[in-house]
Amino acid sequence: MRSMEFSGNSVDEAIFIGLNEMGVTIDEVEIETIQSESKGLFGIGAKQAVVRLTEREVPLVMEMEQVYRKEKEASYQQRREHAPRGRDTRVERRDDGERYDRPERGDRGQRGPREGQPREHAPEPVIEEHYDYSEELAKNTPCAVFLGELLQKMNTPAPVLAADTENGLRLCIDAETMGLLIGRRGETLDAMQYLVSLVANKNRKDEGYVRVTLDTEGYRSRREETLKRLARRNAVRVRQTGRPVSMEPMNPYERRILHSALQGFTGVTTHSEGEEPNRHVVITPTR
Repeated sequence: MRSMEFSGNSVDEAIFIGLNEMGVTIDEVEIETIQSESKGLFGIGAKQAVVRLTEREVPLVMEMEQVYRKEKEASYQQRREHAPRGRDTRVERRDDGERYDRPERGDRGQRGPREGQPREHAPEPVIEEHYDYSEELAKNTPCAVFLGELLQKMNTPAPVLAADTENGLRLCIDAETMGLLIGRRGETLDAMQYLVSLVANKNRKDEGYVRVTLDTEGYRSRREETLKRLARRNAVRVRQTGRPVSMEPMNPYERRILHSALQGFTGVTTHSEGEEPNRHVVITPTR
């Protein structure tokens, strides 16, 4: 298991350098900040940021997928154990890959969670979102053009695609960035999205605010599913131990994902604590 230290003018830059040299993505390493950058006084005593990157034995995305599969298998076993005896059942597989017991014709009762088996034990399947991205639309969209110029100045030129959706404008950087444009917990991607949003909403008082979402390599969807699974796993632990669990600091968008994922999850409730940028979600047991 490799563990290496890297330095840069900022923590993000040090992480980018490390990911590039180790040839890994952000989800495949543990990140430890050894020293934050310091500008010093008039440049005197300035210090570079130093981080240590350690390869995970199991990448985070793979770890969350294993948890998801175990939860599905446990849910399946529970349904088999509680199935009424004397009924001929068949094991079938839904479109999302989850198996379930289908009774023979003529013995199909009303489906729903059985007593003592909360609905949240069966995690929601991953729903992949597909958007009609267009390079032509991007060329005629000022904020997409700005993003392309920004990538050029960052020495990471890449095609930019755009799509109009019900939830606003989506931009996609069509390149394998090795995590360089994503950053730690998506911080770099969020910063770029903020800049692009400022450009998109400049002089739009009459037209109204337009929401801009920036993505690359499908990071947004993968991150959202990872957070949902992590939230459910910690919620189960809180319900079993009766002790609250504090999640790591996250931005408002990711905190909303956690709150939404556990809404209606029996036995727990969620709230946010702390001040930005250290504001985090706390999962607490209910009486």
